[in-house]
Amino acid sequence: MKDDTISEKTDRLEMIIDQLEAGDVSLERANELHDEGTELLAELESELAVGDGEIVDR
Repeated sequence: MKDDTISEKTDRLEMIIDQLEAGDVSLERANELHDEGTELLAELESELAVGDGEIVDR
């Protein structure tokens, strides 16, 4: 996932959210999706810096 673009990561995150909200996955699969989503969020947060409505260059 680290080589995916920001757009690809957000698209995947949206797919994960849709699957979890639909409730059509087993508890084990829901945990796997949660872990993947958490990892994606961490990667996105490290790539993006959001200040008070401004883009911050790190």
